[in-house]
Amino acid sequence: MQTLTVAVLLLATLAVVQANFIFTGQPGCKTDEEMQVVNYRHFKNKTAYWKCVTKGKPGVFQRCANTEGYLDDVKACVPWNQWYWTPILSVPPSSPYPFDNTVEPVNS
Repeated sequence: MQTLTVAVLLLATLAVVQANFIFTGQPGCKTDEEMQVVNYRHFKNKTAYWKCVTKGKPGVFQRCANTEGYLDDVKACVPWNQWYWTPILSVPPSSPYPFDNTVEPVNS
């Protein structure tokens, strides 16, 4: 009985981990194009972005000041009164994850 309980808990934990995986938009910074763009939006955090610093190494997590959000249209942090939502149209070129831009955004 104890083994069955442990097995069920293990499977439940694995299911939750798989269900909660969300791609954050982190670039691989492997292409010249990615190195020219430099900053990429974080797909789930409006106050964060990824910065390509070294070619071949994944983007580095960056955070805007508390009074700012990252605006993808200008590739920079802007004051909240200038920030607006923009759709995610593509992923970084060296992203290992497929992307479907037909999915509507989730309001959080």
